[in-house]
Amino acid sequence: MTMLALNGLRSGYGKIAVLHDVSLSIERGQIVTLIGANGAGKTTLLKTISGLIRPTAGTIEFEGQSIARLPAHKIVALGLSQVPEGRAILKRMTVMDNLRMGAFTRHDSEIAADIGKVFERFPVLAERREQMAATLSGGEQQMLAIGRALIARPSLLLLDEPSLGLAPKFITRIFQTLRELRQEGKTILLVEQNARQALQIADRGYVMERGRIVLSGNGGDLLNNPEVQRTYLGQQAA
Repeated sequence: MTMLALNGLRSGYGKIAVLHDVSLSIERGQIVTLIGANGAGKTTLLKTISGLIRPTAGTIEFEGQSIARLPAHKIVALGLSQVPEGRAILKRMTVMDNLRMGAFTRHDSEIAADIGKVFERFPVLAERREQMAATLSGGEQQMLAIGRALIARPSLLLLDEPSLGLAPKFITRIFQTLRELRQEGKTILLVEQNARQALQIADRGYVMERGRIVLSGNGGDLLNNPEVQRTYLGQQAA
C-alpha cells in the first residue's frame, strides 16, 4: 500500500527553483533512500514534504490525503515526522524536556510510556535525562533527535543525514536503529551521505541530481549500478 506519493513536485526558495517535477512513492513498511550530491535538492524535498516549504506545483499525498497545503504541525499530527540535518535539538533544555517537546501535538495519557520506550532503545539518554542537551556528544544528540521524532508516534519518519559527522560506533547504532524501526512497522525516507550503507538497508532507492530524480530501483540494484558505483560509492565502473 502506498503511504507517500509525490507527483510533478516543484519547490524552492522564492524565485529560486530547486525541485523540478519530482515524482516518487513509498510503500508502507519500506526504507526508501534518497542519494545525491550536495546541492541536489534532497533537503529541500524533505522540507517540502514536511510542510516547511510550500510547493509551487505538483501533489503530495500522505495516506491518501493531500498535504501540500497543510502547515507543518498538522502534517506532524497526521503521522509524519522529520529528523532534520544537524539534529536541531533544543540545546538549552534537558534531554527529558527535548523528548517532551516531541509530544506537542499529542493529548493522550501514554506520552510518559513512549518516553520510557525511547530510554529502552537508547539507554544512554536515560542516564543523561536531566543533562542539558548541549552537553551530549554528537552521536547522543542524534539519538535524542530520533527519539524526539518517535515521541510524535509517526507512521512515516523522514531522516536527513543522520550519520553526518558521527563516530563509526554511533553510525553503526543509527543504522541498526533504522533496521529495528522497519521491523516494528515504521516507514522511513532516508537522505544519507553514506550511500553504500543507506542502499544496503533500503528496499528502494532514488538518485537525485539538480533537483530531479534521474534513477530509481531497489537498493541492491542501485548498489550494483556502474554509474552509482562510480559517482556515489567511489568505485571504478567495470
